Amino acid sequence: MDLIKIALGDYPRYEELLLRKDKFEKEAILWYTAYIKVFGKYLIDLFEIKVECIRLKKLISYAQAEINKGFTPNMDEINKIVAEQMRSYYEELDVMIKDHNESLKSKSLPAHVILKVKKIYREIAKILHPDINPETGKDPELQDLWNRVSVAYKCNNLEEIEELQVLVNKALSEKGFDVTKVVIPNIEEKIKKLEEEINRIITTDPYNYKFILEDKEETEQMKKDLENEQKEYNNYKTELETVLSELTGD
Repeated sequence: MDLIKIALGDYPRYEELLLRKDKFEKEAILWYTAYIKVFGKYLIDLFEIKVECIRLKKLISYAQAEINKGFTPNMDEINKIVAEQMRSYYEELDVMIKDHNESLKSKSLPAHVILKVKKIYREIAKILHPDINPETGKDPELQDLWNRVSVAYKCNNLEEIEELQVLVNKALSEKGFDVTKVVIPNIEEKIKKLEEEINRIITTDPYNYKFILEDKEETEQMKKDLENEQKEYNNYKTELETVLSELTGD
């Protein structure tokens, strides 16, 4: 009985940490979107030139290996080999371009909408969060509702989360669930883990992007740094093209 009392006493702290963790995770996503919106073009251009330098270095390496053996490099075959090796780089580039395009479509919402979404989410989370309500993980209907709530919260979709609140309350009522009877096992250990996770989120990227984006001078400096780095890689690319041309006579 004493253990249950301790667990119940720690419950508000556990609940608050869960909600804080979700809040910081959402903010991290929003800061990532804002970061890509501001710096995406710079990062894409820089990554593209880096990838091209990697491709040229591979071509040079294969061509030099053929020359060392006394053969004339078959550049058609070498290009095919290198193209296959470069596939993952191009896939990563495609993801960066997609993320940037999506970030450009994102719109700022009024503060009162964001606050209302947060308020409703907290109310739902206290009765449906899988770490608070064990039935959510067992019941497909509740799990589906929770997944939809999470998406609506991250997207700040007020209309959707308002509708979901009605559906959640209806589903829990029909199932006769009483949140006041929940007891979280090993709650002290879970609280410690949540504290560590929250600390990790707020001290690493993408959450830390906020410190760059909130500082105009820092933002402008980073743009200049990215542009300068791109110029350096462009010069390096020219050098690699010269080396390859001399090796292949092309």
